[in-house]
Amino acid sequence: MRRRSLFELSLSAAVSASCIPKRQLQAAESNALNGSSGEAVDPKSGVIGGFTRGLNLGNALDAPSEGEWGVTLTEQHFEGVATAGLDHVRLPVRFSAHAAHQRPFTLEPSFLQRVDWAIERATVRRLSVVVDLHHYNELMDDPKAHMERFVAIWRQIAERYKDRPPTVAFELVNEPCKNLTPVLLNELVKQTIPVVRESNPTRLIIVDSYSWAASEYLNKLELPEDARIVASFHMYQPILFTHQGADWMGPEYQTEGVVFPGPPPQPLQPAAGAQSLEWVRNWFRDYNSLPAATNPSGPGAIARQFEFASKYVATTGKRVYLGEFAAIDKADPTSRENFLRITRTEAERRGFGWAYWDDGGRNRALDVKTGSWVPEVERALF
Repeated sequence: MRRRSLFELSLSAAVSASCIPKRQLQAAESNALNGSSGEAVDPKSGVIGGFTRGLNLGNALDAPSEGEWGVTLTEQHFEGVATAGLDHVRLPVRFSAHAAHQRPFTLEPSFLQRVDWAIERATVRRLSVVVDLHHYNELMDDPKAHMERFVAIWRQIAERYKDRPPTVAFELVNEPCKNLTPVLLNELVKQTIPVVRESNPTRLIIVDSYSWAASEYLNKLELPEDARIVASFHMYQPILFTHQGADWMGPEYQTEGVVFPGPPPQPLQPAAGAQSLEWVRNWFRDYNSLPAATNPSGPGAIARQFEFASKYVATTGKRVYLGEFAAIDKADPTSRENFLRITRTEAERRGFGWAYWDDGGRNRALDVKTGSWVPEVERALF
């Protein structure tokens, strides 16, 4: 997950459903609203063995330094995931904060040892692990200036883990955004994959779409014909529900009390900062007035995002992975459970492996100190 630039977040929130067949969208909305898995999706994404149901271990190794955001990885993280019956963890890592800025861009040995430890703990627990290059913010701002460094970082990662079992996957870059446009992202991917393949010819490689891994940008990816390369998207729509009141977001996201599905029992007055943007004003107008099946805080918002991903599968034959989804704990427990269950169910019926975004904070799922799960998250995921 990202501490995001706010303007570009609105791009995904404002996407039209006009390119999705109306009958298909209505069926998906109805099935989700009724808690049904609906008809089987054809074609479904191929199964990604070992990466079907997982948990992100966020805000630890992807923080500027581990512990700075309140999360330090422990044995209990891996024990809790394994005991729950999940099959993998996604391990966000801020490699860029631990690499030299001059050639050959050497990664810090002590930091790599910490990553080694995390991979080993997952392997001991018979968990697959996605090694995810996370929060390379400088790359998003100035991609051309950082491409050489990015590729060099991946050369080192690939060489270091080349003898790890196939249960270790590589995710090239989390949530491409800003100036790392689809064109430049494709250029970056084309430079990086051959470097990884030199030492890891059959390693599973995951590639996120542009705009913070938005499903509507999956079709902009240009991936080679390689069965071991998987496309990925993240799911946080409707963003005004999943991020309501988040302290890392801007004023337009500070309206609390948003329910899922809408409409609310009584019209909700948006916070003052939510009045400044037309798309936000329109969203709350529809949220307060439209029935659940067409409400912007309803199953249709989820169905739209998944239809983009399913269309990508049908067009390309590629497998797809849902690398993140969550709803902040400022949402009421019932709404949060509704959103998470529908999202998880939609992923599974379409054949997408998934990983819930646990940041150890407002999106926490697992309390590692007690070994217990947040009740509404547990009910939704299991």
